[in-house]
Amino acid sequence: MKNSTQKTIIDQKTSNITSQYSEDKVILLGEQPYEGSNYTQNMELILNIENRESISIKFPYDGYDMQLFLGDFNGNNKAEIMVRGSFGGSGGFEIAVIYKYENNQLIEIFSQSMFDKENNCRGSFKENYKVHIKCGDKKYSIDISNRPKEYLDLIYNSDGSVKPEVTVYIDSPYAFYPVKQVYSHYYYLLIQQRIVGIVNADTLGVIETLANLLEDKYSQEYRGLLLLPSQLEA
Repeated sequence: MKNSTQKTIIDQKTSNITSQYSEDKVILLGEQPYEGSNYTQNMELILNIENRESISIKFPYDGYDMQLFLGDFNGNNKAEIMVRGSFGGSGGFEIAVIYKYENNQLIEIFSQSMFDKENNCRGSFKENYKVHIKCGDKKYSIDISNRPKEYLDLIYNSDGSVKPEVTVYIDSPYAFYPVKQVYSHYYYLLIQQRIVGIVNADTLGVIETLANLLEDKYSQEYRGLLLLPSQLEA
């Protein structure tokens, strides 16, 4: 085990954080207590403002593969700071927090916990080998009739009714991708969540959400269902 009290530079990048033409350096510091592991704890986010003082904040999460992404998310012609990583081991939930600079402060404008509070997707198994997904006023259906009989027998009774103990749930996001169209000057967030069936490894499909953070407000552009290749062949 390493010296867990020694902080090291996990990532650093330079962009125009404080004004349209500035060159400010962003540094992510943290402790990596386990030899050979990319797990980081006790992180600190530092902004070295060009020709001025530095400011720093404590980053409130621990995780794996921590990294920085700098880009304009809110349309103010300056870059915001996105800290990315993962937690939950092999289950693969993603950390994503975005900060803007304002009045000599770093202010959080997005996090995965904010998205979880807005997440209104629900799922359930239905008769006739269907999975129904409802996200707000949008509804989706997945046909699972091509699954093996052994699998379907875990979900359905002999009369075709759904067993009461089986459920479908929508996982927390496993991916937050910053994406930008060629004619746009700001980034969108492409967010993906697994639709999980009888066990955690049973991925029935993916809910994909495209959102923007213009004027620091989360706004959904579209939401859709992404099917797996095996389901497309059915």
